[in-house]
Amino acid sequence: DLLEKIVEEQQVEQEEIVKVLRKATLSGKITPVLCGSAFKNKGVQQLLDAVVNYLPSPFDIPPVQGDHPVTKKPVSREASESDPLCALAFKVASDPFAGQMTFVRVYSGSFETGKTVFNPRKRKHERIGNLVKLHANKREDISVIKAGDIGAVIGMELITGDTLCPKDHPIILERTQFSEPVIDQAIEPKTKKDQDKLEEALKRLMQEDPSFRSRIDAETGQNIISGMGELHLEVMVHRLQREFRIDCKAGTPRVAYRETITQAADSETRFEQQLDGKDQFAFCRISLEPLEAGGGFEFENKLSAEELPTQFAEALEQGIQDAMSNGVLAGFSLIDLKVCLVAGEYLEESSTEVAFTIAGVNALREGVRKAGPALLEPSMKIEVVTPVSFTGEVIGDLNARHGRIRGMEEQGGIQVVEAEAPLAEMFGYSTRLRSLTQGRASFTMHFSHYTSVTESTRKILIGEPVSLG
Repeated sequence: DLLEKIVEEQQVEQEEIVKVLRKATLSGKITPVLCGSAFKNKGVQQLLDAVVNYLPSPFDIPPVQGDHPVTKKPVSREASESDPLCALAFKVASDPFAGQMTFVRVYSGSFETGKTVFNPRKRKHERIGNLVKLHANKREDISVIKAGDIGAVIGMELITGDTLCPKDHPIILERTQFSEPVIDQAIEPKTKKDQDKLEEALKRLMQEDPSFRSRIDAETGQNIISGMGELHLEVMVHRLQREFRIDCKAGTPRVAYRETITQAADSETRFEQQLDGKDQFAFCRISLEPLEAGGGFEFENKLSAEELPTQFAEALEQGIQDAMSNGVLAGFSLIDLKVCLVAGEYLEESSTEVAFTIAGVNALREGVRKAGPALLEPSMKIEVVTPVSFTGEVIGDLNARHGRIRGMEEQGGIQVVEAEAPLAEMFGYSTRLRSLTQGRASFTMHFSHYTSVTESTRKILIGEPVSLG
């Protein structure tokens, strides 16, 4: 109809054009492109209008899909206020005055101030705090966020990816997967009075950014921060100084190595000791097996509640997870293994959760020693965009960094080089690349996978002498 009107030179209304563009956008046949500059506030209003006019509303998309937290069966929610509540916490921000502010998208039902909701991750109810609607740097207090809307809640202790729902209609939406940090850095306050402020600030930053981690080194007592790269940690240190006003100094970034196992093994532990004057008893037998790269950690309890009460099995799993943070070769975190609980014993009068937690730690460490432990290092995927005339220098430098060229493509005098290289070899690459190409090349780098370290690196990390011949 629109084409006929244009051909016949009839008057075409703006609403008709918008309707046709919306239909084509929703079907995926076209992609609207708008130009502008947020910094100069040019084209921002047109962009927001295009979002409203062309992109799908909650009623244009299928019902949101999730899983039942217990049965794991698929559960769906319609974008309707009449359906049970389903809300997703998709971002956490720290407010200097109000504390933690969590951005929430409501898929179904209504999210009302003062009411309680169930958090499947914590397995407990939480009270909904003050709700606000955000307009750039201004806030508007509201009492309810309805299906299809986005708002923020102040005061709730949530993390990115939490699903909120009624307990009698539970659902868990698919969580965002965040890569493991690949670089560590020691950080400490310049004055002792800032230590508590630093720990609180690091806690807030971890809530905001799930790819950022902080821990206390058991041997040195230092705060160790971990992130996705040198720039990531540099930004975090700058935020600590600028936003939280903490005068701190950071050490040299270092690679976050990992440990894993290479073969299956069994392990059993009997824990019989006195703690605080009371007898403690726990026995468990576990089996370990390696997972494929990126498999993370899996725990399977093959015992019934009659064979081993649930609280003891959960305490054992917690102990195993605690032990995963400290490997047996060089103290790096363990990844990519599965643990099965195959046997357990308890005594009514002396078995406790503490005893099974300790047994879990001991069993895992013994099992890992038997399972062929190995050291891993992060391998990065790199894309360098450089003028063709500097291709030889760029490739030569990547080869010197033990890189592997995965592909090359020329696009109008510009060479795109794809490669993989160990992260340990990529420190200072930005400065080196600018020097090689007179500042005309750029690169992107992100984590690809973990790979086995070289024999010389392994000896250095575990403190063995390295042969110079």
